[in-house]
Amino acid sequence: MKVTWFTLTVVALLLLWFPGPPTTSAANVLMLTPIASRSVRQLFSTLARGLVDRGHHVTIVSCGEPVPHHPNVTHVLTPHSALDQMDLFEVRESGAVFKLWMKAFPAVAREMYTDRKVMELWHHRTDFDAIIVNSAANEMAFPFLLDIKVPFITLAPTGTEPLQLAYLGNFVSPAALPSVVVHYDDTLSLWERLVNTLATVAIRYSFRRTVGYPLANALREFFPNLPDPFEIYPNQSLSLLNRHHLLDGAIPLLPNQVEVGCMNCQPARPLPEEVAEWLDGAGEAGVVYFSLGSFQNASRIPPKYREALFKAFARLPHRVLVKFSDDGSEFPSNVRSFTWLPQQDILGHKSMRVFITHCGKHSAAEALYHGVPILGLPITFDQPRTCARMARRQEGIVLQWEELTVETIVNSVYELTNNHKYRDRVVGVSRRMKAQKETGLNRAIWWVEYIIDHGKDFLRFSGAELSLSQYLLLDILGIIVVLTAIIGGIFIFLARSVLKVFWPSSLSKAILSTVFTYVVYNLLLLVLITSQ
Repeated sequence: MKVTWFTLTVVALLLLWFPGPPTTSAANVLMLTPIASRSVRQLFSTLARGLVDRGHHVTIVSCGEPVPHHPNVTHVLTPHSALDQMDLFEVRESGAVFKLWMKAFPAVAREMYTDRKVMELWHHRTDFDAIIVNSAANEMAFPFLLDIKVPFITLAPTGTEPLQLAYLGNFVSPAALPSVVVHYDDTLSLWERLVNTLATVAIRYSFRRTVGYPLANALREFFPNLPDPFEIYPNQSLSLLNRHHLLDGAIPLLPNQVEVGCMNCQPARPLPEEVAEWLDGAGEAGVVYFSLGSFQNASRIPPKYREALFKAFARLPHRVLVKFSDDGSEFPSNVRSFTWLPQQDILGHKSMRVFITHCGKHSAAEALYHGVPILGLPITFDQPRTCARMARRQEGIVLQWEELTVETIVNSVYELTNNHKYRDRVVGVSRRMKAQKETGLNRAIWWVEYIIDHGKDFLRFSGAELSLSQYLLLDILGIIVVLTAIIGGIFIFLARSVLKVFWPSSLSKAILSTVFTYVVYNLLLLVLITSQ
């Protein structure tokens, strides 16, 4: 009997200690990111890994690795991975992103839907319990949403883009939220508000005209009944936003717009022996880490910038660790190069002093999560916007490639390592992030399961049905102006009639003029007060 009670006690403690099985039954989830950079695919891979760890099955349609290797993960490869070969420095110099997309997207769509495996999956699209689509220019995935009744979920790699928020009825003012194409923080001057407003309108018009329409025409060659892709976005049940208020600033969000930023962030793990020895031997001076992420091949940095970087590294008192492809380059004696490095494990090392980065979304988040000051070298896309925010909050310093010199690099690293305000700021952000009750990944998984279990429409904002003019009450203001004008006109007519009876015409004109001025003044005042 004693053994039995002891056994029961142990079992009871184990049940209390270990979490039970997921409340959601195993679901079949489809993820679609047919055109995406390696870093974006890593984001989807992180979410997929979290879902399969909860017992779900995930099918990923993507243009290449990485995809988690797991029995519950099925990978369907789309026949296009041009982004992996893209040189961001060429994009920075030409700025012709829309022209590139205008040519690439219809080609990707045609290749995608002539692929046998993709079409086999399309015919079984109704077998899934939820469909998650990359919201960053992946409208070629929308044919998978035809005739489905399960939740349609988007995952936004860039975090918050005003137009993406507006699809669900959340019109955040351009005065407070910069577009992804401008290099501004969320604290905007008068000129920046003007530029950002014009940019927000222009990007919507330009993208639909130069990219959206050619893509839609290509898709309708295979799916004649496909609606306008931009009419499909408002049907999403849930929008997962790769942002975090501690990194990107606070903005108003609807219940079905959920912050899941820093899904990739995790505590540092032990490093490979060779890398650990290099970091441990840095002494008090510590280590400066240089990486341009998984997208940009560092060996393709223009020669004039590469020369400035490595001359500056040679003058630093720190050891410098660089992620650099093996192209036979010779490095200074204090520099160590690896073709691949476990970035978060390095950033979490005690010897880390400064992270020199392009400020990609994930790299910036990981640096702040581990409390490392940043020297930002933004190249293109959303990187300048991320850098602007980081610099304003004194989490680092930003340099522009065209102004890069040995002196500016050395002086910036010196400032970051010797001025404690930068370290204090990022350590404070790191503590706040780690103190939250759940990680971004846990939050994303909970919401996906919640939508699958409880339906797709109950979180919908009624304001999503309103046009922009209705949302801004322009029609109501118009009615108020018209009614006020009518009432004012009636009042003036009656006043004129009374004045003609009791006073001479010259005096009545003077009084009438005064009354008319008073009415017009109050009419304008009413309009101004109502519009606030």
